[in-house]
Amino acid sequence: MMKILKSLFSLLLGKKKVPLHARPRVRSLVSHIQSIDDPAKKVLEADKVLHEALKSFGSNKSMGDLLKRYGSKLPNEQPVWKAHKLRNRIAHEPQVTVSKQEAEIAVSALLKATRSLL
Repeated sequence: MMKILKSLFSLLLGKKKVPLHARPRVRSLVSHIQSIDDPAKKVLEADKVLHEALKSFGSNKSMGDLLKRYGSKLPNEQPVWKAHKLRNRIAHEPQVTVSKQEAEIAVSALLKATRSLL
């Protein structure tokens, strides 16, 4: 009964949460990020985790499309967009270098958004 009330309350408020069956996987992926040393790879992986969390809402769209749809529900929409743009640069520009500080800011934004969905 309590779960039903929580789900109904979240639905009425417009807050999306990762479905219960998907939460262990997302939490495991979040934990894994802490073990990554390479700043660029850490950003790529953190972006993947948020993407995985957003896809759990039932859509297999790109991260950009999902951010357009659900970004306003995140507590930090603009930092997440900035982090995703950094991810795109890392993925598509072979010469790009990412400082540890720049990566930590991006990873922090992505993980904050992910945790808000759990």
